[in-house]
Amino acid sequence: MKNGYRIRERNYRCRSGEIDIIAEESEYIVFVEVKSRIESINKINPLISITKEKQRRIRKLGEIFLRHRKVTGYQPRFDVIGISFINECQFELEHIENAF
Repeated sequence: MKNGYRIRERNYRCRSGEIDIIAEESEYIVFVEVKSRIESINKINPLISITKEKQRRIRKLGEIFLRHRKVTGYQPRFDVIGISFINECQFELEHIENAF
């Protein structure tokens, strides 16, 4: 929100799945997938779990949302956010706009 996004919905669900965050930013309706991991010795980036199949599913869910809510006038965009928890109080956040 501090970056100018207006959160429209969180955890949008339908039979086909779930979208973590749906927001508006300027002329975009932004569908956001959020992945998090507890950081380990291997330092595996949580974003690697967003496979081509997951991307396809999120695109389909975005289409369903737009039809179901009758949203027009926005350009759809798909972002991802990766959160790596270092400990209970520290984390690193990576936001990739227009990720796919």
